Amino acid sequence: MNDTIFSIGSQQAGRDIYNIARDLNINKNSSSEDVLKIFEALQQKVGELGIDEKDKRKINNHIENAKIELEDKNPDRNSIGESIKKTSEILQNTKTTGETLKDIGILVGKAAKWLGTTAAALGWIL
Repeated sequence: MNDTIFSIGSQQAGRDIYNIARDLNINKNSSSEDVLKIFEALQQKVGELGIDEKDKRKINNHIENAKIELEDKNPDRNSIGESIKKTSEILQNTKTTGETLKDIGILVGKAAKWLGTTAAALGWIL
């Protein structure tokens, strides 16, 4: 993914999507397009986890649901929060640890800010 160009507003970058998402300043008034970058980065990081492929697919399904909401004119923040909770539950069940999980936690924290809650309220564990 490092060669791909990602656009954020009028900015373009050739870095991987995780670095772009990590550097975004997100708050509850941020655009859904910026938050969508967070979820794209989540998908990238989940792909790096050493967990069962079935669990990866389940997580990706939840992330895809969140992305669909973000593409809507009026995204349902409760639905997006529920997707993060389900992702957290799967990761807890797989007893996932490591640096990639820490990166995922950073992204979940940004999504939580946008949702107007905390990562803990979304069931996120670190």
